[in-house]
Amino acid sequence: MNKRTWIIVAVIVIIAVIAGACIFGYLSGQSEQEQPEPPATVEPDNPQDEQDQPDDTPDTPVQPENTNPSGGESVIVYVPDEQGETLTPVGADAADDSDQALVDALITAGSLPEGVAVQSSSTADGVLTLDMNAAYGEAVRSSGTAGENMLIYSLVNTFVQARGVESVIITVDGAPLESGHEIYDYPLQATN
Repeated sequence: MNKRTWIIVAVIVIIAVIAGACIFGYLSGQSEQEQPEPPATVEPDNPQDEQDQPDDTPDTPVQPENTNPSGGESVIVYVPDEQGETLTPVGADAADDSDQALVDALITAGSLPEGVAVQSSSTADGVLTLDMNAAYGEAVRSSGTAGENMLIYSLVNTFVQARGVESVIITVDGAPLESGHEIYDYPLQATN
């Protein structure tokens, strides 16, 4: 055999070894992949609520990983993920069952800025009206579109879940919430 034949044989052997290693790596990776876990559900506080919901609902509520971090009064609050794109339910402590305690839990979790406060609230026909202070309105106006959605829906999702209402109307100092490009003068439903 001449030198050229040996080089061709060597190249073919090297290519076969690389191809074999790639196939082995691919097959090994396939067997190590985890199977996705089925989504967890939040059990309703009131068994009668369960009867009111259809069995085939596609939207399954998510149970936070740690619903009671310190063993005190526990609430579920909704916080933005690291990318600020979606809201995640997490367990948090609240001083009591008041509206301000829920807002304080959102502040502690980093969903709302310091100084945000509930001035008043009322519920009628499944709609909770929350009158927030000027600090909340300013935070919404200065946050940009994605931040605006996170500030609004962290509040809405938390109160819909905690109060068992269908939707929330947010006002600031008695007037509809304005973001600079939208006026939220209508009830907002929780997002998934």
